[in-house]
Amino acid sequence: MQTPTTALEETGIGSIHVEAPPLPTIEETELVYHQLCPAEDFEELEGKPFHVNGTHLAVFRTGDQFYAVDNRCPHMGYPMSKGSVRDGVLICHWHHWEFDLKSGACFLASGDDLKAFPVEAREDGYLYVGLAKGEREAAKQRVIANGKRALERGLKDRSTFFIAKAVTALRDAGAAPAEIIQQGLHYGAHKSSDGWSSGVAILTLAANLWDDVDPDDHNLFLVHGLSQISRRTSGSARPYRAPFPKVNEEHNLETLMRWFRYFIDKRHGGAAERILLTLNDRDYDKSVLADFIYTAATDYYFTGDGHALDFANKMFEALDYVDWEGSHEILRPIVVDLVGRTRHEETSRWADAVPVLEPIFKRLDSMWEDNQANDAELDISAFAQTLLADEFEPTVVEVEKQIRKGVKLTDICRAMTYASAVRTARFHLKNEGDWHDVANIYSYAHALYRAFQYAPSANLLRGIFHGVVYLAYLRWLNMPAARIPRPGQRLDETYASPAKMLDRIQEFADFQKVYEAEILVNQYLEEGHDVEALKRMLAHILLREDAELHMFQVLEVAFRHYDLTDDFEEQRMHLLAATRYITAQKLMKNILWSTENAERLARGELLSERDDD
Repeated sequence: MQTPTTALEETGIGSIHVEAPPLPTIEETELVYHQLCPAEDFEELEGKPFHVNGTHLAVFRTGDQFYAVDNRCPHMGYPMSKGSVRDGVLICHWHHWEFDLKSGACFLASGDDLKAFPVEAREDGYLYVGLAKGEREAAKQRVIANGKRALERGLKDRSTFFIAKAVTALRDAGAAPAEIIQQGLHYGAHKSSDGWSSGVAILTLAANLWDDVDPDDHNLFLVHGLSQISRRTSGSARPYRAPFPKVNEEHNLETLMRWFRYFIDKRHGGAAERILLTLNDRDYDKSVLADFIYTAATDYYFTGDGHALDFANKMFEALDYVDWEGSHEILRPIVVDLVGRTRHEETSRWADAVPVLEPIFKRLDSMWEDNQANDAELDISAFAQTLLADEFEPTVVEVEKQIRKGVKLTDICRAMTYASAVRTARFHLKNEGDWHDVANIYSYAHALYRAFQYAPSANLLRGIFHGVVYLAYLRWLNMPAARIPRPGQRLDETYASPAKMLDRIQEFADFQKVYEAEILVNQYLEEGHDVEALKRMLAHILLREDAELHMFQVLEVAFRHYDLTDDFEEQRMHLLAATRYITAQKLMKNILWSTENAERLARGELLSERDDD
């Protein structure tokens, strides 16, 4: 685990520093001069663009003097060669940022400077510009540093376009996805008083699904998560909270666990948070932290419609992705989810489940001992059908029996995830307002599968029984049940290639022809075409819309559980569930348009020249 940040560090953005390290002074002898063009080619105050060894230049003439600066405005990347000069001041025509032409200094207090380069008009009549031997790498580092500052500004301003511009600049400069994701995670955790938000969850999903998405859609994925973060944060930072002071005799884990559960029960978030940060500060293994959090998440019935457990899983996946960098901040929001979300034993919907489950929960320790002592196989497909029964009372009895026989607990979770895919695929469109319910059980079952990998325990068994009851409650969303494409079912169409089939799936999605899209996905799978290409198309369909969290969750669960099985029917059901969920949603495309515009500008195209024919 990472040492907690100091109060001074809290004023920045954590371990990803916004300020670029100072570059070494470039001496004249370290410069290499490159010929540009005849000096007489310049008109007074005219700007000309040049590209030299990866460096973009804007060169101007004022009187007998020549000046060269970076051709990309540090604000939005507009070409400075298209700007104008007035009294030695270079003006960007897009947003009217002003710079000293000689030094590149920005007159806007919060603006970044332009890099200026030495220029010589030599006796041969040509103009030469001096570039340091390491200028290409230095320029890259400047762009990355500026991009990180621009990204933070975009997050603060809640501007999707500014965020897209920053992401595009960072990626073009070679910034690793992990750098951008870590900055977003830290900002989202540090600048919010709420719990683990949809934004940081989507950013984690971007990391998880990176290889399943077309590289052309990577920027778009990042912008989705970062834009969600910007909408759910404010300019004020979460107050710093320290771990316990270190003393000669540390508290044992049993005491800390007892305290942690007590304070969660009393909804005392500050006390629980400090215990969690103490565990992190003392460098306990992540399995210990996971045991504390998962235990608290399942102390109550399906806490927050399963989001408490689901977000806890996403938090650990995010921390693993960034190697626990900045963990002090990233851990903190989950406590809000544990103390603030609905505990369903307090709701009328779950009233019938409490008297059935409470006696079972008193047997968790013996159940766990039997499971660890025995060994048995589970038919995942058959058990998924058991979990789809209309009444939960006989199902929980069967689940306890299988646990005691020694089946793998992750296999029970896989069967629950498969059953959840069936619930989603059978979801009738007349139940439009209840889409989140099927998404919640689908992502919850996957989170439970992951939780048993992070920190298996007797306490976590409660989560299985919570999921069983919720699956039964959702049977009403399958009445009437939506049609599922039959094996061998086809549309009355022919396709020249698998790629044409994928294009057609996107067309169906654009017009919300849900069943037609499912039939075609079914045909694509049965004909044995490239599944990775299908995954990329489904991700592309999702990313084109201003999608909300549940759509991303469904996609990830479908992809991961497709990969976990060799059973074709199980694989088919997961991808049909994802297809149905994604194509049934009709949303705006603002994030797509902002990202496309940012990428056009990065290529040097002007939005004013766009052809929408």
